[in-house]
Amino acid sequence: MTVRAEATRVIPATSRAVLEFVLDLERYRQADTKIGRVVRPVVLDDDDEGTARYWGRLRGAPSAPDTNIVRLRRWHELTFSGAPRQPARLLLDFTGRFTCTDVDDGCRLTHGYEMTFRRPARWVYEPLLGRWLQEEVEAELDRVGTILGADG
Repeated sequence: MTVRAEATRVIPATSRAVLEFVLDLERYRQADTKIGRVVRPVVLDDDDEGTARYWGRLRGAPSAPDTNIVRLRRWHELTFSGAPRQPARLLLDFTGRFTCTDVDDGCRLTHGYEMTFRRPARWVYEPLLGRWLQEEVEAELDRVGTILGADG
């Protein structure tokens, strides 16, 4: 089973401003409490792909370092996926996605997570994280709106 959570908000900023904010992980930590210390920020190549390394935090689990593969479709979609051959892949596969559409009063941002846990961790983490992750993504988008609204 996969734990999924998704939320949508209209953010008072352009799609580009929203995705640039997310790409700046040091700054985005203000909105996403699951990001701990950023070890290597996102640096995209000419194909808008790259990696990032940071310490992640999930409810009920110790903080742990992880590397993500980052893919940007300018300025429409941004995806973070757990990189292969990382210790975190022993526990779970991870994808976080941000999809943006410019609208009259800003940007319609849909943000979601998919986490697939490996046995035996799945029996512990799936029931523990389901509702919490949905609440977390809702609060995360509320914080994005507040932060970017204050910047405008």
